[in-house]
Amino acid sequence: MLKSRRLLVALGKIDLGRPAALSSNFPVNYLSRIASQKHDSIVASPWKSIDIPDATLPEFVFENSSKWADKVAVECGLTGKGYTYDELRINSKRLACALLKAGLNRGDTVTLLLPNMPEYAVSYYGVMEAGLTLSAINPLYSADEIAHQLTDSGSKYIICHHDSLEKALTARNLLERNLHVICVNDFDGRTREIPSCVRPFSDLISPRDISDLEKQAHPVAANETTAFLPYSSGTTGLPKGVCLTHKNLVANVAQITHNDITINQPTTKDHQDSVIAVLPFFHIYGSTVSLSRTLREGGKVVTLPKFEPASFLNSLSTNKNIVLYAAPPMIIFLASHPSATEKHLKHLRITMTGGAPCSDSDLEKLFDKKKHVVIQGYGLTESAPVLTHSHQDYKDRASTGAIVSNTLAKVVDTETGKDLPAGETGELCFKGPQIMKCYHNRPEATAETIDKDGWLHTGDVGYINELKNCFIVDRKKELIKVKGFQVPPAELESILRQHPKLYDAGVTSLPCSRNGEVPVAFVVPNPGNQNIKEEEIKDYVASKVAPYKKVSKVVFVDAIPKNPSGKILRRVLKEMIQTELQQKQR
Repeated sequence: MLKSRRLLVALGKIDLGRPAALSSNFPVNYLSRIASQKHDSIVASPWKSIDIPDATLPEFVFENSSKWADKVAVECGLTGKGYTYDELRINSKRLACALLKAGLNRGDTVTLLLPNMPEYAVSYYGVMEAGLTLSAINPLYSADEIAHQLTDSGSKYIICHHDSLEKALTARNLLERNLHVICVNDFDGRTREIPSCVRPFSDLISPRDISDLEKQAHPVAANETTAFLPYSSGTTGLPKGVCLTHKNLVANVAQITHNDITINQPTTKDHQDSVIAVLPFFHIYGSTVSLSRTLREGGKVVTLPKFEPASFLNSLSTNKNIVLYAAPPMIIFLASHPSATEKHLKHLRITMTGGAPCSDSDLEKLFDKKKHVVIQGYGLTESAPVLTHSHQDYKDRASTGAIVSNTLAKVVDTETGKDLPAGETGELCFKGPQIMKCYHNRPEATAETIDKDGWLHTGDVGYINELKNCFIVDRKKELIKVKGFQVPPAELESILRQHPKLYDAGVTSLPCSRNGEVPVAFVVPNPGNQNIKEEEIKDYVASKVAPYKKVSKVVFVDAIPKNPSGKILRRVLKEMIQTELQQKQR
């Protein structure tokens, strides 16, 4: 069992197999009620409960790393540059010491603006080693979007890739306070020039005394200290910071490395799994599942900065014992694209998909192309992220898997909010040690997502069968999922309404075989501006958002359909666009 002098709060053990004896991680009023009543609506995990250690995330992830100290921990799939486990630990601690020496205080936030690369892992664990909070931004974001998140998170430092340096500096100029910029400018062995106001990343991992790091690092309360602050739109609305504690992250890594469901094979002298990490680390799926899960079990993380067919297929061809964590577009590519041949899939041992719904037919296509284990998982940023995880032997690919250990689930009526008997369809709700502390500075949004009894309301509609496997059948939430990325309609609507020629706007989505979904904008021009062109509106939005948020189609209407309280009726928008498409096909 790990122990840390810096940890002030124990995480404890939760035995969810016996609801009447739940630990104090759940509210007392809930415990008293569940102890005295039968709750046919509450479903516990089928897996044995586990001990959650008193540890920071870096301590837990690297608990056994001395066993494989000389094996490669993380390696760039493009350049071959990487770090062994020993080097990753040392460099993370050097970075932690450098940040502390720079004067960062308890509660301060450091933001990463990095693609998947070995330096991301150094930074991710290094910031947490220092007892600081880490946030992360999609490198595709515009300077405006970067500035917004930096402002909301209160970040004091940003660590960026050289390719994103210009945007980072532009974002800094938009802030009304100072922001220190650190740049990875030698990622491929060639050092690039940077302004004198920017500090090279290499300075932070240069040789230094790290023996007193534990004494220097800020104290961590495992159940309270926010370790990671990713951003999510939640069930609706604009992006919000999700406060994930060390407890949340450690618990989820422990849950998905549970002996009954782990998919990585033990690391030995002669064997090491390779994980092709193309899922972005700024997304909780990438950071917890691809990165922390793999490193906890001694695997090799092969980083790719983005999904690009040639480099992706090359990484599949040149590595062995491959575990692939994928989003649906990657599954579709591997299953259907002619360039993805059996040769490329030869060393693929397990594929797990998540991040957005993936059809069982696409999973079957991939399985038919290469016989291997193909499974699904389900979760949210707000749950760090995994809530359900398939067992390797479970063959129903329509299922997102069974409830993970130490977790309860129930289904509630989407209209009344009342509990439904197990097996019925409604909104999925979960409770467990991986559930976020709160949304950052958003108490009302927190209350809308986590109820008074501690249940996380997912906004997803589904059911749980007799084997405690979860099935997602619809989304109550309004988010658009483009290649697994969240696109909140409210954000695009806000931008559209800022256009001087537009009066009102509403956004919905269209299914897309390539991207999953794409945004469609309905707009009402201002009087006298009826001649505005579709391309002008598309270009306007594109200038203000990341590429995946671009509007795919613009529909001109006289009014946006709304209910009496002013809420946009997106169901009506979907019907309108479907009607238009059907008319064009006639």
